[in-house]
Formats: sequence, C-alpha cells, structure tokens
Amino acid sequence: MTNIKYTDVDYLFQLSCGYWKSHILFTAVEFDIFTLIGKGKLTARDISQSIHTDERATEMLLNALVSIELLTKHENYYSNSHISNFHLVKGAPRYMGDSMHHFHNIMENWTMLRETIETGKAVSLRDLPEEVDPHDTRDFITAMHNIASVKADALCNKINLKKSKMLLDLAGGPGTYAMALARANPNICAVVFDLEHVVKLTREFIISANMEDRVVTQAGNCLEDNFGEDAYDAILVSNLLHSYNPSNNTMILKKCLDALKDGGQVIIHEFVLDETKTSPQFAALFSLNMLIGTQEGASYAESEYKTWLENTGFKHISRVDLESNSTLIIGKK
Repeated sequence: MTNIKYTDVDYLFQLSCGYWKSHILFTAVEFDIFTLIGKGKLTARDISQSIHTDERATEMLLNALVSIELLTKHENYYSNSHISNFHLVKGAPRYMGDSMHHFHNIMENWTMLRETIETGKAVSLRDLPEEVDPHDTRDFITAMHNIASVKADALCNKINLKKSKMLLDLAGGPGTYAMALARANPNICAVVFDLEHVVKLTREFIISANMEDRVVTQAGNCLEDNFGEDAYDAILVSNLLHSYNPSNNTMILKKCLDALKDGGQVIIHEFVLDETKTSPQFAALFSLNMLIGTQEGASYAESEYKTWLENTGFKHISRVDLESNSTLIIGKK
C-alpha cells in the first residue's frame, strides 16, 4: 500500500469521516458479501439479486469497498482482496466477521461518549435489563473466539508450559486460548472458568473442537469465588483485568496466587499502555471503550500491572510483546 501524507485539514477529514468506512465494512459483513464473492467474481447485479437489494445502491457499496481495498474490480466484476478472502469469508480459519458484528453492536455506545465524559459513568449501562440477553452473549463470545483464533499461535509461541500439567483459563470465554495451549502442549489439561451463562457456550466450542478430554469448564464469578488452592501450574488471565479497577484486580491476582502451585506462573494478556498512557494508540482508545461500556474498566500501564503483581506476592515479573496489539505480563509464585 502507498503511504499518503495528508495535509492537516485532510487529516481532520479522515478522522471525522472514519465512521463511514466502519459502516461500509459492517454493512458488507451483515450482507455476507465477502462469502458470496468468495465463490467467484460477480457483478453488482449478481450480488444485488443474491442479497435482495437495490442494484444501484449495491454497486455504490461495492465501489466503496474497492476504495477501501476490501474488494477489487475488473471491468464490471468484483472479487475479494487478499485480506477479505483470509478474514471475511465464512469458514476461513481466521474469519473475523463475528468480531466485526460485535464492533457494530457497540457503536451506539460511542454516541454516548460526551455524557459519559461529563458524568464519569457508563451511560450505556444505565437502562440495561438485569438479565443477560443470550443472543448478545453468543454474539460477544463468538466475536472473542474470532479475535483469539487470530492471536492464539503467537500467544502459544511465547508461553512456556513444558513443565505444566494443569492450566486455568480465567474468564476464558469461548476457551479458544485454553484449547490452543492444550494442543501446543500435550502434557497439559485446562479448565475454563467463567460465568454460568458463558460456560454453556464454552462447552459448545470445546465439543466442536473435539477437546472434551483435555479441556473442561467451571462456572463461577471471578470477584466472588475462589479458584482453588495449589491446583494449577499456570493461570492465563486474558483480557479480563481491563474490566475492573485496581482494587478488584489486586484481589483477582491474589486468588490466582493462592490457586497456583509453588513455581507456577500467572500470565496476564492485555492491551498495555506506556507510562504516559497515550500510546499505543489502540490501548488508549480501548481505555475509552472500557469507560463507555463498563462500570470501572480501563487500559493500564505496565507499571500498574507490575505493582499489583508485586503487592500480591508474585516475583520474577517479565514482559513479552506479541506481534499483535497486545502484551503478556508474567509473574511467578
């Protein structure tokens, strides 16, 4: 791709219109256009007839998708770009469409940013029903499976579990990381710990992957329940601590220490800020996403994770950056 240097005004236009591109992507995913085109190059008429849409409007959408490099166009025929074939065609090993659906679902929350900044409270949570919508849960867990599937290999390559036998995947959602780590380390079995309504879905992922003999589930609440005593050689805490305040995170890590055997390790997987809390960009933006969508969440700096680990009793703390936008902070008992 060509690097384009925008003027200051053009840069502001790019920021202001950024949501245009998001909606183009979300709409294409909702219509499953990339899966349709993945079967062979098609015209706008072919596509509009297949998805039951207006032909003129569909052609405009397809041309816009070409402009953002998700499709290519030759004469009147559209084909998927490499990135679309790899990540947006259903059935592809690294399919990301469900995570795009999740980002679409939370877009409305961002329209409440002004009021959230004024009040310091997650306005998006104000009128939510007490009962969790099973459809929303499935959407979220499936999106997390998409994202974890892309990162799993990199995570497995950076974690040493050669001497481990039991792994706890805390708030492990779909269990994607637990299953990937079990496959990469035939010596271990794993427990995925999450809320009752989540582990019902986790079991579906485990059965689908034929991993029932190596990975099991345990229902519980990480704030209310203990994780066991001297039970695990390793505990993965992936994308959990950004949902809570420092006090609760320290409490969770203390439970992890109690649940680990001597010499065991806790592996925190997060979007980690630098000490200015302005970089990396995704972690800084994600911190606002947590402000908007949780009661007390935020992105945190490496020094904060290290302080919680040290105060809890962990030693030999180290940092490992993954190729993606996330980082491992590892502590030993």
